[in-house]
Amino acid sequence: MTTTTATLPQFNPVNPVLLSDPYDIYAEYRAADPVHWGIASMRDLEGSWYLFRFEENAEVLSDSATYANNPASVGRELSVPEAFRPVAHIFQRWLGGMDAPDHKHLRSVLAKAFTPRRIAALRPRIEAITEMLITDAAANGKGSFDVVQDISFPLPMAIVGDALGVKERDWHLFQGWAKDITNAVDKAGDPEAGAAGSVAIQGMVGYFGELVAQRRVEPVDDLLGAMISEADDQGRPMNEFDAIAIATELGVAGHETASNAIGKSVLGMVGDQRDRWAELGTLEDAALDQAIDELLRWTCPVQRQRWRWAMTDTVLGGKQIERGQSVVSILGAANRDPNHFPDPDRIDFHRTSGRHMTFGLGNHFCIGSHLARLELRSALGTLARKFPDLRLAVDPRDIPWSHNSLLPGPESVPVTA
Repeated sequence: MTTTTATLPQFNPVNPVLLSDPYDIYAEYRAADPVHWGIASMRDLEGSWYLFRFEENAEVLSDSATYANNPASVGRELSVPEAFRPVAHIFQRWLGGMDAPDHKHLRSVLAKAFTPRRIAALRPRIEAITEMLITDAAANGKGSFDVVQDISFPLPMAIVGDALGVKERDWHLFQGWAKDITNAVDKAGDPEAGAAGSVAIQGMVGYFGELVAQRRVEPVDDLLGAMISEADDQGRPMNEFDAIAIATELGVAGHETASNAIGKSVLGMVGDQRDRWAELGTLEDAALDQAIDELLRWTCPVQRQRWRWAMTDTVLGGKQIERGQSVVSILGAANRDPNHFPDPDRIDFHRTSGRHMTFGLGNHFCIGSHLARLELRSALGTLARKFPDLRLAVDPRDIPWSHNSLLPGPESVPVTA
């Protein structure tokens, strides 16, 4: 039924050794067992299939008919551990957890609220916040600052806050909630993680419940208000639960991913690939956009996707997948597949081969990708221009990493200017 190779241990997605640099390990599995039966992050599952090549990742992510997002589609809803169910209740109503027809409808609502014009209109605000944060960080009189704490956390939090109505005084709440929710997803089945995630979900649901109710009575021209208004205009008013669920998704994903990408980009360039940092500061317009896209490939802030569930017996990469089994895309492994990206560990701003999977693929492609690119473009471009001689203030081995293999990122990147 499900076998693995004799030379490799079963892959464990929450192994701490994967946090700061998982790519050599990914390469081993890619070479020896690219469609691999490993240890499931949900304890009640007998295992999960993990994908390490670009080809199989692309196949699964683009085939929603064969691979469903909702475990209930294959009678697997009871596989979700009890400790995780308070989180899963909301988690399955995120866009990433929906299947057709609900997904198609709600995505169309968000797409019309999350328009290119609305995103482009945020650019002056993003650039102004970036300039303020960097100026304040550099003016602290210490000759050093922390890229994560001073820039990559507050910038996306401010933008997401603007979009969803989160007050600055509440940012610390959202930081804690987001970490607890993603930790519960990363370690599904761990009672302690599930309990903390449950509390965080309840806090975020309560917060957004009040905001959604306010938007119904007093419409506001922000993303949350536009989303509710667009649903009403389509004749299918968005129920309170879905509005709150998607707001929590945007609140978590819209902050954590951009923050991770900025911190990991600076760490990689200032630490190991200094020639890229020098080059980044010289780029403008389309060349800068291309560089940001390459950094998104290289950093891959979300290392793996949520579980997909086989709707029928099928064959993937030569392996027999049974109906009801879970399949997990390792996006970080796909983004470093040398058959798709030559010299994949090298940051190459002139790379022309292939399209990365940082934002997923298919009908679940990340709807916030344009906003994330804008935030990275502003933060990284400005930093590289202002501080061409930026250096790490500590040994890279001393950088602390968040203990979350789903969204691994440096918790602090101290630099000297």
